[in-house]
Amino acid sequence: MTLPRGESAFADAGIPMAFVAAGQNQGGLGGILAANGAMASFTGRSEASLAGLAFAELVHRDDLAIGEDQIARLRSGEIDGCSFEKRFEHADGHRTWGLLTVAPSQDNGSGEAGALIVQVHDISERKHFVGQLEYFADHDPLTSLCNQRRFRIEVDRQLAYGRRHGGGGAVLMLDLDHFKEINDQFGHAAGDALIIAVATALVANSRETDVIARLGGDEFAILLPEANLNEAAGHAESILKALLAVGVEGAAQGMAIAASCGVAGFLSNDGQSADDVLINADLALYQVKESGRGCVQVYHSDSGLHEKVHARLLWSERIRDALDNDGFVLHARPVIDLRTNEVSFYELLIRLRAPGGILIPPSVFLYTAERFGMAVAIDEWVTGQAIQLLERMDPAHRLALGVNISGASLLGAQFITFLQAQLATTSFPPHLLIFELSEAVAMANLEGARRLKQSLVKLGCRLALDDFGAAFGSFFYLKHLRVDVLKIDGDYVRGLGTDNDPTDCLIIEALVKLAKGLGAIVVAEFVGDQETRQKLLAMGVHLGQGAFLGPACDIGEIAALQPHH
Repeated sequence: MTLPRGESAFADAGIPMAFVAAGQNQGGLGGILAANGAMASFTGRSEASLAGLAFAELVHRDDLAIGEDQIARLRSGEIDGCSFEKRFEHADGHRTWGLLTVAPSQDNGSGEAGALIVQVHDISERKHFVGQLEYFADHDPLTSLCNQRRFRIEVDRQLAYGRRHGGGGAVLMLDLDHFKEINDQFGHAAGDALIIAVATALVANSRETDVIARLGGDEFAILLPEANLNEAAGHAESILKALLAVGVEGAAQGMAIAASCGVAGFLSNDGQSADDVLINADLALYQVKESGRGCVQVYHSDSGLHEKVHARLLWSERIRDALDNDGFVLHARPVIDLRTNEVSFYELLIRLRAPGGILIPPSVFLYTAERFGMAVAIDEWVTGQAIQLLERMDPAHRLALGVNISGASLLGAQFITFLQAQLATTSFPPHLLIFELSEAVAMANLEGARRLKQSLVKLGCRLALDDFGAAFGSFFYLKHLRVDVLKIDGDYVRGLGTDNDPTDCLIIEALVKLAKGLGAIVVAEFVGDQETRQKLLAMGVHLGQGAFLGPACDIGEIAALQPHH
């Protein structure tokens, strides 16, 4: 854009603009020849004070050189224009982000040869949003500690640093003892308070250079850069002692916090990957839990843990064997229309068949499946079974099926490629296939979740967001992930009829309004009694799940899922 400075189009433009002399350094932008009112407003200065001011005076000193090479190419005629981002120093002291677009000015009214026209778009809100998403993707919403994804990145980074500069470190893997019993006895609110108290104690008793993470549930991890095994074991002992002294508020007040800890070290020349270190620490933790809990176990390759390693690896072998030899079982949990009591659709749930006919729930084996790279294969198996069920159902009475998928299926194109191939020869309407992502999984890889949604739209399938509302910022990022089904986190539903009832009602009503605006269906999880059912109906929630409405059953016991003859 090349406008004379006297033209009203320049003076009255809503976009901050300035004619700027070319410079040899400081980003390639010299003195400001003229600026419009929008630029004055953006920078917090008057138009008169901007005239003659070095453009560099408006920019954060660390961003001065950004775009210098591009402007040099612009001035030499290699390119017609360029753009880049910089932070601006507002006159009142705060900083704003701007996207600069720079082009040659043919007529600036100043007689200055080689002057440039600069436009600035305020991108502060977008930068804030991106920063929030990055934070959500890398941090546990309950404790604000790093999450598993971020922790693995940090271990990888420390390993890379060690390979370049020498040195090593250690990883501590901690697990709270009998956490499930505490959760069951005192409720989820008490469990959350316990987790927060542990996180606070871990931060208070660690060095600034340590990286602390909540890996999920009651499992935590600490990365100790430059620590040897003796130092790491000593630190682990002190951490366990510190946890015993932690006080818990609320229903679990007075409850002592006990934990177990596995320790694994790494050196610059031992060839370990981040997964190797984490698995070794996990194996050491497994040894502690097998031998009595409440203490520290250090992983040594020659310490006799090989037998325990083999025992731990049996889980991965069981999973692989189940994938190869039809060792999984599918159950289905109904989603009920609260108005008619009819089944709206079924959510499929996987179980691992163990010797003796015992069915092992996914919470026990999915973590190992993810660690050993088999999570996508499990997602594909369940999806394949769902497609077969839909294909065999009576076409006049087909019910939609929900399939839970893991975060691993958001990475790369393997899962979508598999789904495309599977759907290519089917005859049922693809919208009957609903893929469910937990809010935590979607939050950890929002871009991957968006790619999945785009692929599902093309294929005609639907996307559900499970446990919605469990994390801070839920409403914030839902704007960028349009889903077809919102499943309200059970904590809000369980709160109906308790002291939290007014707050939970407000949140549920807001979710219903939001869902309607987005064209999404709302499902309430953990509907436990008739009173809750009626309250949900009064708030506009028409679909629900829970043992009260209908338990999960083997798919062989559900008539609606049997082959049509």
